[in-house]
Amino acid sequence: MTEFSSTLAHIEQRSARAIDATAKRPWLAAAVLIAIALLCYLPGLLALPPLDRTGVIYAESSRAMLERGDLLDARFLEQQFAFRPIGVYWLQIASGKLLGPGAWDAISTYRFPSLLGGLLAVLAVWWLLRPLLGPRGSVIAAAFYAVAPIVALQAQLAIPEGPLLLAAAVAQLSLLRIYCAAEGERHTGLAILFWAAQGFGILLNALAVPILSLSTIIALFIFDRKAGWLKRLRPLMGVPAMIVIAAPWILVRAHIDGGVPFSSLTWWEFLNALGGAQDMKLQAVPFTFTLTAIVGFLPGAVLLVPGIKELWTGRAAALQRLLFAWLFGYLVYLELIASKPALYTVQAVFPAAAAAAALALERNGHLEIPPGMLRLPWWLVLAVLAALLSGVMWIAGIPPNVGIVMGALIVTAMITLAAITASQNLVAAWLVTIVVGFALFVGFMFGAVMPHSEKAWPAERVAAAIAPLQRCVSGPVKVIGFREPSTIFTLGRKSIVMPDDINDWHPSGEGDITIVEDRWDAELQAALLARGAGLGRRVGCVEAFNIMRGCTLSFSIYGTSDQLP
Repeated sequence: MTEFSSTLAHIEQRSARAIDATAKRPWLAAAVLIAIALLCYLPGLLALPPLDRTGVIYAESSRAMLERGDLLDARFLEQQFAFRPIGVYWLQIASGKLLGPGAWDAISTYRFPSLLGGLLAVLAVWWLLRPLLGPRGSVIAAAFYAVAPIVALQAQLAIPEGPLLLAAAVAQLSLLRIYCAAEGERHTGLAILFWAAQGFGILLNALAVPILSLSTIIALFIFDRKAGWLKRLRPLMGVPAMIVIAAPWILVRAHIDGGVPFSSLTWWEFLNALGGAQDMKLQAVPFTFTLTAIVGFLPGAVLLVPGIKELWTGRAAALQRLLFAWLFGYLVYLELIASKPALYTVQAVFPAAAAAAALALERNGHLEIPPGMLRLPWWLVLAVLAALLSGVMWIAGIPPNVGIVMGALIVTAMITLAAITASQNLVAAWLVTIVVGFALFVGFMFGAVMPHSEKAWPAERVAAAIAPLQRCVSGPVKVIGFREPSTIFTLGRKSIVMPDDINDWHPSGEGDITIVEDRWDAELQAALLARGAGLGRRVGCVEAFNIMRGCTLSFSIYGTSDQLP
């Protein structure tokens, strides 16, 4: 045996002992899963500038509600979104209240409810699957779920889908436990969890969670032609509880809409909004959701083929049958009906996919690499990771530094080691290295690579460029031509204006700063010339990349104060 083979064998033994020791101690399992999730989610939550357009709208609306002391009227500037439930605003307001007024201008304040939702969802996957998969299988499933990139993304943005991770996981896993329970077993606690999660989900994101559960139940009925087990859900008790939990959304809408909730929506808009708050701008091509689910569930996706095969061949068992119905039913709904983007929907099947992956690894009471698992040569993994990381850093314009280079090397080494252990059938070593490797990868990408991009954050780059100039003027900042919500969150609610809105430039002589997106420069100059006004002199420029629209932007900075350099 070579020295390297001996080292791999030692890693396998240590990894197997670590997995078993963790699984046997619930407190240790919970601590390890929280640590893995925090490694994935916390760096990006703290370091990422305002990113998601909808998330920034939620955050700015919540900040305005905090400043007004208003719990009912959630609006972005003067625009109200009647189809968006009130729950996420309340969670973000609670985060702002907890952290205090000094934190209200930080985007991370409004992301903490998503972080909490992600952490609790990981623990829910582990705890609710434990009686079905066993201590070890449930830890493996929760670990795969925790490091999935789409779960990580949603756990660090100020959007409803972050807290909704918890509602979806609890609802579906409670449904799974109730379906798999033996005859005569009491299910009251699980039924309460199921209906509470439905109500909480409605308060956060309309009927997203009920649609998920309904699609699973319909697919399950197609498979086994039985519906009698549904009485275990205790609907006579549960439905009223769900309505009570979800009722604040309807009551708030009735108050805002003058007594008739959703009166500002057409019937078709109302039906479309019931699926959730995110709106798909472009029609998805076939299999968009399925492909996104596969890529977004890495690294667990390498076990999807043997995992789904295990569910299908073992469908006579209640556990495998419902997990298959969960995956199949919801993906069919998404492909045929959904009008919401894949990045905001497919995570709802990940607990089922994670359970399937864990089942595929368990063979006769011990772990082994299953036939059909995707195993790539280590040299290919190394080449792909090196090309991916270097390409992303080059495109994003990230200046090389010791921290970035070392982070890239550690991530690449860990995932490459996982590929080597998989090729040697060292399943425990593969599990540890791939989970840790992906946790490092996700945390590194969201917490280090993306935030350090020199061009990817237009509002942040503009704010940095004008910061020295603002010491020389007392007037406002205006932005012409760039209307992303991140500008409003970063530079203020009155920063975005249109050329036709320009009347004069502070005749009192206070001075101001105007940032003009170059494509609008000629139109703005003409509008000002017609009024006998001017922009002042050009004192700087900024280049950036609008990741929401995929285009390069160039800005000119103008100032009217004599104090400007």
